[in-house]
Amino acid sequence: MTSRILRRSLLATAVLLATLPGLSNARCNTLSNAKPGQINIIGNTFPALDHIAKEMESCTQGGLKVQYKLVPSPQNENETLQAFGSSGKSAFDAAVVSMGTFTKLQSAGQLQSMTDLVNKYKAKYKIEDNMLVKVNGEVMAIAFMQNAQNLFYRKDLFDKHGIKVPATYADMMAAAKTLKEKEPGIEFPIAQTFAKGWDSATEFTNIFAGYGGRFFKAGSAAPDFSSDAGVKALETMKAMTAYMTPNYLASGSDDVMNQYQQGKAAMGVLWASRASRMDDPAASKIVGKMEFTAAPAVMAGGKSATHLWWDGVVMPKNLGGDRDTVFQVLMEALDEETTAKGNDLTIWVRSSYKPTRFATGVAASANAGAPQWPSEPYFGLAHGEIGKIIPDVMTGAMTPKAALDAAAVAYAKAAAEKGFLK
Repeated sequence: MTSRILRRSLLATAVLLATLPGLSNARCNTLSNAKPGQINIIGNTFPALDHIAKEMESCTQGGLKVQYKLVPSPQNENETLQAFGSSGKSAFDAAVVSMGTFTKLQSAGQLQSMTDLVNKYKAKYKIEDNMLVKVNGEVMAIAFMQNAQNLFYRKDLFDKHGIKVPATYADMMAAAKTLKEKEPGIEFPIAQTFAKGWDSATEFTNIFAGYGGRFFKAGSAAPDFSSDAGVKALETMKAMTAYMTPNYLASGSDDVMNQYQQGKAAMGVLWASRASRMDDPAASKIVGKMEFTAAPAVMAGGKSATHLWWDGVVMPKNLGGDRDTVFQVLMEALDEETTAKGNDLTIWVRSSYKPTRFATGVAASANAGAPQWPSEPYFGLAHGEIGKIIPDVMTGAMTPKAALDAAAVAYAKAAAEKGFLK
């Protein structure tokens, strides 16, 4: 389903962050039979989504008000799942979601098809086939951007000390050792999203896949992550902490981005959607110094230890507003004008996107064999339980094997309660 979406522009390369022009006064002036009222939309907050939020809210006019609630991850997912799963009308008429959240919503039967609306407005909004996320032939989401966690590294410091770009995690830790010893001001060379919960579980998922691990036994929802690959993944993560800030269990995407921008860290794996912020002169001290490439493998010659993602818009089955009006607002904010004005903010799915240097890491990761994010409907349960035990492993309170065994037991119980296991 998602491979068709990701193919078109994953081979992207370069340019610098442009200042966004003012919002167009013509936005939403051709809505067809729009119903008055308030449209509420929820989504994550990072540069590309902040841009889209402004475009959506610019549709406020006359009796129509559009409000986009920017909520950091993972709280935005929690609020979306709660609203779309409520017994009454959803508090949100639409949501901007990652493919991980989409999988949870779709498997719970909480999304409505947009096939008829796509057919009705495809020509008007130039909706491209590669934007359509289909399940059993029905359009359940409209994808607009691609993402992946890839390697950020300070090329100036690597050149200065004759360090090769890391191809493996062992290479990255060797480079970190060199910088810690030789580069004043770089006390903690690696910054990565090890925040307890969702972030650290996602890091585990990437590294675990790199070791060839599988979460579930073949053809089953039974857990299979308490394995040698799982132990190795946690051991790799723990080894990295020697080169990270002591507050690494609080390092989410914003904190890691800030460490890079302020010149406190020199490398690490982070979302490509944050790449353009490295060259933001208002926030960054390292403009032009950060480069991007494939996330390292965990074994020499192995696949890039990351996953490919997309973000898109969805509408709840329990939508309370006028679905036609909601859909038009979403498409207004995802049109070619939005892509052009925010071209350098992300890797857009639209064919009008002009690739920039901030996309090179995603392209390199894809070429290095990075798989797509797991799509099993029960994967989120396993991911959640693993996020709970990682802090105990990192601090030495539990061994990797004991922690994974505990997570497997907790997951099996949750999966049984949901009907995935008998």
